[in-house]
Amino acid sequence: MAAPRPCADGPCCSWPSAASGVQQTLDEMDFDRGIWSAALNGDLGRVKYFIQKATDPSQPDSAGYTALHYASRNGHYAVCQFLLESGAKCDAQTHGGATALHRASYCGHTEIARLLLSHGSNPRLVDDDGMTSLHKVCGDRVGRKVLGCGDGVPDPGGGPGAWRLGAQEAVARERWKLEEEKKKLERFNSSRLNLETLADLENLVQRRREKRLKRRVPPRAPEPVAKPQPQAQLESVDLVMFLKAAAENQEALTDKYLRDGGDPSAHDKLHRTALHWACLKGHGQLVSKLLEAGAAVDARDLLDRTPLFWACRGGHLDILKQLLNRGAQVNARDKIWSTPLHVAVRTRHCDCLEHLIACGAHIDAQDKSGG
Repeated sequence: MAAPRPCADGPCCSWPSAASGVQQTLDEMDFDRGIWSAALNGDLGRVKYFIQKATDPSQPDSAGYTALHYASRNGHYAVCQFLLESGAKCDAQTHGGATALHRASYCGHTEIARLLLSHGSNPRLVDDDGMTSLHKVCGDRVGRKVLGCGDGVPDPGGGPGAWRLGAQEAVARERWKLEEEKKKLERFNSSRLNLETLADLENLVQRRREKRLKRRVPPRAPEPVAKPQPQAQLESVDLVMFLKAAAENQEALTDKYLRDGGDPSAHDKLHRTALHWACLKGHGQLVSKLLEAGAAVDARDLLDRTPLFWACRGGHLDILKQLLNRGAQVNARDKIWSTPLHVAVRTRHCDCLEHLIACGAHIDAQDKSGG
């Protein structure tokens, strides 16, 4: 898992399919290697390095956040000052309409708010919820500090008294918004693996189980029956057809490929093998057949994720057991140091989580973000 980036503008990513899941993780890796991560962590040296390499200081990441957004939110004054002096747009807006001033105001970073205002940031800009940066601090003593910084800031009209009165009328709604945002952050944080004791793990498993019962998730549909393929269509099966057949459980095509001497561990340009796809889609019989044919049980894709990661992501306990019985590494790590246990927690598959723990998964393993 890459450095978490909770944003008030709504969720920044989803995992609807195998392809989109890989793409999202690549976005996270781009974030870690880019100017945004350096700004988020207050690493002025790295920020200067990127600017010297002609990186656009106003370039947004996949969530629409610029480096100035991250530095303003986390209170890194020196980084904010350098970015502004390097030409960063002080009023760049995220997908949800938030500016760096919104972020600094919401987090109570008064000096950074003053810095942004001195560089021409517009305090009247509103986000998608109709909130200005003033709304973000109304009802808080930090708001009174920011209100006092208005050197060169145009009065919105009616004088300071009327300005405060207008903000007070929005207090009730703003407080509700803040509570909602707090809940979003809590839900985000609760999805990360941060377990210190076995009791913490047991509580987590129990909560997930109760939530699953409340949702009354219908039983998973039975595995689709492999469609027989006419012999006339089995003249030749190439690698692309083989991988697609594995994802769609087309046994006739996979059998033909293997009978003709095809490599069961062959992969595409992202290093995804047929075993990866069969594990993700839940094709248990095909998984067994591929393993019998000699497919590498710990083959790694471009992100160093083994089929065990993909089985956890799909929530297929039976396949998880097959892989572990064949010697799959229960504590394998990908490029961001996540383990299959991280994936099981993140995707809320409690049965997979419990089995991984029983097979020796390290509950104190941490990824690069410390989760």
